[in-house]
Amino acid sequence: MGTTFVTADGERGFWMRDGLLELFLRLLALHLEEPREPGAATVIRDAWLLASRGWFTGCVPHGLEDAVRTDEGRALVRGAIGSLRAALASAPPALDAAVLNLLGMEGRWEAPIETERLVEISQAFVDLLDGKIDQTARDTRFMPGSRR
Repeated sequence: MGTTFVTADGERGFWMRDGLLELFLRLLALHLEEPREPGAATVIRDAWLLASRGWFTGCVPHGLEDAVRTDEGRALVRGAIGSLRAALASAPPALDAAVLNLLGMEGRWEAPIETERLVEISQAFVDLLDGKIDQTARDTRFMPGSRR
């Protein structure tokens, strides 16, 4: 299992395990505001669905830099994170592997994923967008969703 550096500005960010990043991007794509016409939401959703497919090891193309380049894109990303966070607040303590295997991703989930790990990832994404993350790619102190 590889890791990918997640950044919104090309410099500051954090490393994540690819499987967790793919799952998070898949869930974010499902929580994006429905596009009324082709535009930024469609581009972001398509990028996240592709990136979350499970085909990229060690370099998941999360596209966050491109997604938040405009005010519209930044609002869409924040909206998706907010929607997902609200859903996670009422989710069970763990998401069953059999249900995760229905999301159309390559590979198989063999164990449940604790909801708190996804909450931690969502907070890290918000902190990144808010400029609260000062790590660079040289720093692996914090890998959201992987603390144990």
